[in-house]
Amino acid sequence: MKKRPPPLQERRSETPVESTGQLLWLVSAILVAGAPHALFIHPWVPAIILTLSAWRLVVAIKRWQLPSLAIRLPLTLLGFMAILLSYRQITGLDAGSSLLLVMTSLKLFETRGHRDRAVVVFICYFLLFAAFLREQPVWSAAYLFAGVLVTTAALLQTARSGSLVTAPRAMALSSRLVLQAVPLMILLFFLFPRIPGPFWALPQVGTNAMSGLGNELTPGDITELALSDEVAFRVRFDGEPPAPSQLYWRGPVMNRFDGRTWAIQKEGFRPQLESKVFKTGPDFSYELTIEPHGRNWLMALETPAAWTAPQALLTPSFQLVNPTPVNQRMAYRGRSYTGGSVPGAAIDNALDMAQILPASSNLKSVNFARQLRSEANSDRDFLLKVLEFFSQEEFYYTLTPTVLGPNPVDEFLFGTRQGFCGHYASAFTVMARAAGIPARVVTGYQGAEYNPLGNYWIVRQSNAHAWVEAWLEGRWMRFDPTAAVAPERIQMGFDDTMDWRAGAGGNLLRTNSLISRLALSWDAMNAGWNRWVLSFGPKSQETMMSLVGIEKPSLQYLTVALAISTTIFLLILGILQRRNNQPRVDRLQKSYQKLCARIGPLTRRRDPSEGPQEYANAVCKLRPDLETDLQDLFTLYVHLRYDHPSDDKSIKSFLEAVDHFRPRPLSKAAAP
Repeated sequence: MKKRPPPLQERRSETPVESTGQLLWLVSAILVAGAPHALFIHPWVPAIILTLSAWRLVVAIKRWQLPSLAIRLPLTLLGFMAILLSYRQITGLDAGSSLLLVMTSLKLFETRGHRDRAVVVFICYFLLFAAFLREQPVWSAAYLFAGVLVTTAALLQTARSGSLVTAPRAMALSSRLVLQAVPLMILLFFLFPRIPGPFWALPQVGTNAMSGLGNELTPGDITELALSDEVAFRVRFDGEPPAPSQLYWRGPVMNRFDGRTWAIQKEGFRPQLESKVFKTGPDFSYELTIEPHGRNWLMALETPAAWTAPQALLTPSFQLVNPTPVNQRMAYRGRSYTGGSVPGAAIDNALDMAQILPASSNLKSVNFARQLRSEANSDRDFLLKVLEFFSQEEFYYTLTPTVLGPNPVDEFLFGTRQGFCGHYASAFTVMARAAGIPARVVTGYQGAEYNPLGNYWIVRQSNAHAWVEAWLEGRWMRFDPTAAVAPERIQMGFDDTMDWRAGAGGNLLRTNSLISRLALSWDAMNAGWNRWVLSFGPKSQETMMSLVGIEKPSLQYLTVALAISTTIFLLILGILQRRNNQPRVDRLQKSYQKLCARIGPLTRRRDPSEGPQEYANAVCKLRPDLETDLQDLFTLYVHLRYDHPSDDKSIKSFLEAVDHFRPRPLSKAAAP
């Protein structure tokens, strides 16, 4: 009677699980893929991953039975609920990556075959690339490459049904596979049709403002930014840059004042104007790459005249804004005018707003300003007198000013006289408004650090600055009271002015030439990565295609070019692989085969299973006249092949002897 096969459930249980070595490779892939996310997710998630991975290894080492579905299902639901409670959602970068990491770790408890192990590895690939959705510094590319190598090695090892290869061998095979894909990666990078904006983009729900200027200014706010060496943006000028004293980078413009805090006044927008309408001085063209800061404003050199930032708009205060918060690195070109003045229309409502002061605050400053205005011949003369007041009186430029009370301008002007740029800009604007002159506070950055290694300028958060614009002669004129108190701040830059930072050890980056050069080299590398890789969009693709004579390629053209290029590459790769997979014959073996090929037609062909000495004896019986030469050649071959490692001189002698051996056919009369 024929025996029936066991039920499907029994056959599944007999399927061999992976070895401990394969599990180690799977766990390594999970840890490598999860490492870039570890600093951005809840701490309990990495703890759970490590716990589950260690538990799974113990199960394999102890040869315990894998948990049943009755255990795995509650654990899966518990992990899902923990993610939902921690993030209040299961979508988004942080919640999604946390959910994938927890579920991948739980998947280790049901890896009963090649398919299950492959699922774990492919999720690790996805997690590696998902890290690019969060940040894309140059080091992340190196880590991604290393992570792909480890994950590919894990895929090779976990797919084996026999014993595993050594770790160096597995990494070598993985490197070979990945390197073979690099040309295809380059083709896809240059020819894949691009979409406007960054390719790696994933909005994060609830994104908060990051480091940088805010939409409000209270004297002392910019002091915190001055202590940061974090990069705000980088600029590359087309030609000669402006003088350092003209590097005023325009940001939020503050019009509303409540007696203590300045804030942005909501405005409409104006269309992009022709430069001849508001030319105020020399014009400069540049390329600006701004770091994410979580707010809508963009940066531009003093008076922006043209820009390529998509959908960017200009307010009547000449502030360049973006429709959405800048949550990712953004690159655009611009053209601006310098000269210390900004055009404007004499809009009654706008000018009236620029004169409003709270009725019952800072009265001492208001009265002092009005008295000073009565002694001046004109509005310009009054503003110059205010600057003279700052420069001649004992005012001090400091990062550690005294905390001010309910009337901060009064306390600053007639009490502490110690402050940073925000203190001076606020006091100057209040005095101008008290004298009936429309005035507003402008925040932004002043100055920049030149990086000769990349021929571009770095503007850091420490360059944050505040100055004043007053309405004179039908336009907004720039006045910088900080320059009256600490002119070296404008001429030399913030770090050269605040010598105490170096003395306190907080500015080692600038005082040590070697460290400074290394820092600039690293920044130049990051800037190149941002410019040529992360910012490679439709415009860059068009520029690259124009170099080979293709102007404005269409989507269809790029698709066809990509398909043809990929097909040609795969054909070449296939041909090379076919050639490499053919068995290689060494020169000694090749010469021996040549010898047998010359003898075969004159005697008989060698049987594939016939050894050298056996074949030599057989053909010598058929051709006794060649016995001496044949025995010498075959004996030498056996000696070189089997007796001991052959030296090049002996092999060369054998090769030459075979080349000179030219046996003649045996005549019928001499045949046996």
